Amino acid sequence: MLRPAPSASVLALALSALALAPGPAAGSTGPRSVRSLPLAASHQPPAAPQQPLAAPQQPLAPAQQGYLALAEQGVAQAQRRWGDRRRRWYDARLHDHDRYPLATIWDIVPLFEALDAIAIAQPTPANRRAVARFAAGAERYLNRGLRPLAGYSPYPGDRAPGTLTWFDDNGWWGVAFVNAYHATGSRRYLADALRALRYIAAVGWDPGDGGIWWNTGHPYKAGEALAAGTLLATLLYEQTHSQFALAQARRFLRWANTSGFSPADGLYAASSSSATPIDYIEAPLIYAQALLCRLTASADECERAEQLKSVALARFGYLLDFSPQYDAIYLQWMLALYSLDRDPTLYSLAADNARDCAARALNGEGLYLLSWNGEVLPRGYALPGMLQTHAATTSVFAWLAVYAPPGAQTPIALRTTRSNSRSGNRP
Repeated sequence: MLRPAPSASVLALALSALALAPGPAAGSTGPRSVRSLPLAASHQPPAAPQQPLAAPQQPLAPAQQGYLALAEQGVAQAQRRWGDRRRRWYDARLHDHDRYPLATIWDIVPLFEALDAIAIAQPTPANRRAVARFAAGAERYLNRGLRPLAGYSPYPGDRAPGTLTWFDDNGWWGVAFVNAYHATGSRRYLADALRALRYIAAVGWDPGDGGIWWNTGHPYKAGEALAAGTLLATLLYEQTHSQFALAQARRFLRWANTSGFSPADGLYAASSSSATPIDYIEAPLIYAQALLCRLTASADECERAEQLKSVALARFGYLLDFSPQYDAIYLQWMLALYSLDRDPTLYSLAADNARDCAARALNGEGLYLLSWNGEVLPRGYALPGMLQTHAATTSVFAWLAVYAPPGAQTPIALRTTRSNSRSGNRP
């Protein structure tokens, strides 16, 4: 049965709230997806903690309430349309009858992030249980057969030591686990995230020339893997004050700011084979340095982050038209940067793109499967009916629900434990 479009009441609330937002400022053997292409864990997920991390919870601004309504509607659609009852997880595409139909990490990470953000914005017991249920399924991607240590392979249940495994997958998955910690308070998810970082550091890093490989086949050094790994290391350092995590963040950034940088563009290169900057590589690296500046009192990183922000905004423009799975990551971490530097331009960037998403990205079935300007996405970026496309757009609404617009209340604070515990086919 087709899921209807968002109800008139949901759209009315959401779009009226959006109008209040500021305007423009001055190898795995089986699975596949566009790149290559969850069975829910059979055990019960860990119970959600009794107290949310963002407490005391301030009332959401009207704009946040509207975004939250859109995000919750998008998640409900994902569950109804892509949920695979027999396999107890999510399929990668609608009506997927392939031998390996389930979503890979890259297919489903935006849904993980959307659930995290909803629970951070509105930390009800039900929302935190939803994150815990999803995280239990996400842990099934851990491949203990990989050598020399376990990492997250693309398909749930992968166990072969020779499984082709992506290092950016490990980074994005680890980041989503850190956000699951923010949403629930369960330190189990910090341990899950640390596994991803240890795998990237031990297996993804090239000890000879530096840089992080795209995958275990070593085709080239990938900006995606570098961005995701650096961000993950920085977020783990923020939460645990781990010197290991800080050392990885510093090591990755040293390479990023030398061999991984494109001086002609003033931004980070896509890969060792292409200097062209890509938005979802830039924002995580910019945010990581802005955050490290604040955590370690490093003025150079603040200055570099500010310069890179200006160049990125000029390069990628205001209304994004790449593809939802990439642009959503860019906006997520530009919003996070807004929470640090309070630059209203960054909030407006996300809010105005969200306005386009809400108005143009729905297809005739009420799913976010079109581009943000209302067009059918090229097959090189998205196959028809992909969960990833719908979930990526949904995640933009979810993260906008977390952050209050300029002039409203202080954005919801994501948890930091440094003061409490000092030990402890893609382009």
